[in-house]
Amino acid sequence: MAPTDRQKRARNAEYQARWRAKRKALVRSHPKVVEAALLQAAEGCGQLSARERHQLADRPADLALGYLRRSRALAALARRVRAGEH
Repeated sequence: MAPTDRQKRARNAEYQARWRAKRKALVRSHPKVVEAALLQAAEGCGQLSARERHQLADRPADLALGYLRRSRALAALARRVRAGEH
């Protein structure tokens, strides 16, 4: 038996909701979005306690360390490609 129009709309709404959730997660995890959120949080750090400021300072430090690790891995890959090893 073929699905009714109501069932089709409900199924389509589920597909759209999952797609929107995936897209929203990708946007939130984009480096520029993360950096902008950290900069905005850092602007209001004068109102935070010492512990909260340390926690906030750890976030960009962790992000920078992640960038450094990825850049080193990519540089090693580039060296291997130039040498013909990869």
